[in-house]
Amino acid sequence: MWKIVNSGTNRAEVNMAMDEKLLEELNPNDPPILHFYDFELPAATYGFFLKPEGFLKEGHGLNLARRPTGGGILFHLWDLTFSVLIPKNHPGYSDDVMKNYKYINDLVLIALSEYLEMPLLSLLPENPIPIDEVTKHFCFAKPTKYDVMINGKKVAGAAQRRKKNGFLHQGSISMIMPDFELLQKILPEETLTASSMKQHTFALTEGNLDEAKKKLRILLQKVISGEEAL
Repeated sequence: MWKIVNSGTNRAEVNMAMDEKLLEELNPNDPPILHFYDFELPAATYGFFLKPEGFLKEGHGLNLARRPTGGGILFHLWDLTFSVLIPKNHPGYSDDVMKNYKYINDLVLIALSEYLEMPLLSLLPENPIPIDEVTKHFCFAKPTKYDVMINGKKVAGAAQRRKKNGFLHQGSISMIMPDFELLQKILPEETLTASSMKQHTFALTEGNLDEAKKKLRILLQKVISGEEAL
């Protein structure tokens, strides 16, 4: 049995602190956890080892928080976020980080196939070369190995952190296309990040964002946990 946590809408630092707390308190023999949450304000998170200064304009207006996982900068303006925590003694746990990443994203691929009512064949098999040095620090400007791809574009990615008691997988699914006028206000003018995001991002819907998120959460819960959402 899985533990399903829906913590609602919070500031970025609260969402990240909750994921970190869930990981710290995870017992190797606990049931796995599926955690859904939303962001209260226009927000972005950045990887644990990244220094975001220099990648965003001053006065960007985003509620910015550090993730307990790795990776680059991720805007929480157009995505659906979720986290999965797998304890060490669960059969889905591996000491190989990339196997853990593939294990979860294979399930996300199945859920997205059901959402789109079409088969999605595979995850990205290898890391592509970024357009420039800056774009590799933005999650949807550069796909990475085992991201979920549609028509050569990234629709879902994640970052992970593994500890002796289990691992945390923080996932993001692109729901609508980014607002590129807003990105121009947020990003330094000399970078190619906005154009790279436009090139590499696949949006799931052009319709009602809240309804699309609700439908996809139900499918993610069914596929990942094997349990129907109430």
